[in-house]
Amino acid sequence: MEVKPFTLVLEVLVPEGKIKEVESWNENITIEDYIESVVKDHVNDRGMLCKLAVVEGDLYKDVKEYAHEVANHKAVVALEQEILDSKMCIGGSCED
Repeated sequence: MEVKPFTLVLEVLVPEGKIKEVESWNENITIEDYIESVVKDHVNDRGMLCKLAVVEGDLYKDVKEYAHEVANHKAVVALEQEILDSKMCIGGSCED
């Protein structure tokens, strides 16, 4: 099965009351565990797989910007490699 990866930058806003409720269920369950479970369950129910890391903080804008920078950098590196791998030389012999 061929798959195509996508990376999401997602911010989840959780009311304080929900945090207290989740943490009251079991001392070993954190709000981060709960958020991860909700997202994974939702994605899996629709026939997809995901990996995720839940980090507390107001980081959406910064992470989104950095994700675009990384994606652009990877695209440039891939293009440069494609150009280097496909160079054609007259007579079939090249010297760098």
